[in-house]
Amino acid sequence: MNVIKMLAGTGEMFAPAIAFIDVLFRASKIEPKAREMIILRTAKIMNAAYEWQANVILARNIGLTQTEIDAAATDGPVAGVHPDYVLLCKAADELSLTSTLTDATLSELVQRYDQTLARTYILVISWFNLLPRFVNGCRVPLETADKIGTQTSPLGSA
Repeated sequence: MNVIKMLAGTGEMFAPAIAFIDVLFRASKIEPKAREMIILRTAKIMNAAYEWQANVILARNIGLTQTEIDAAATDGPVAGVHPDYVLLCKAADELSLTSTLTDATLSELVQRYDQTLARTYILVISWFNLLPRFVNGCRVPLETADKIGTQTSPLGSA
C-alpha cells in the first residue's frame, strides 16, 4: 500500500509508526467496526481521499453496512446508526474541526466507555487526524489496484 511505502521513507520513525498502527488494528478493547467508523468519519472531515478509499474496503471487510458507511460520509452530524458510532463520530468531528472535545462529549465518552477506553478512543481519533495530514502532505497517491482484498487491517491479516 502506498501509505506504508511513504512511511518507510521516514527513516527511524518507520518502525514505531508501524508498531502503533499494528496496535490500533489489534487492540482488543477497540471494536473493529467502531474503529472503522472513526477512520471513515475522520477521512470525511479531513478531506482525506486516500484514507477514505482504503478504509471503505476495510470497513466492508469487517462488516460495516452501506448505511453505516453512508452515515460516516454525511455532511451533517452522523445519525441513524448505532448510538456508539454516533458518539464516536461526534467526537471525531469535534477533534478534527476544533482540536478538542466539548465537556459534554468527553463526559458522554467516559460515561459510555470508562476513562481508559474513552482515552483510547480519543487516541485512535487523534491518530487518524495525524495520518491524513501526513498522507495529504506527502501527496500519497491513491491505490490503483485492489491491494486490500479481504484484509481487515492495512498491515495484512489482523
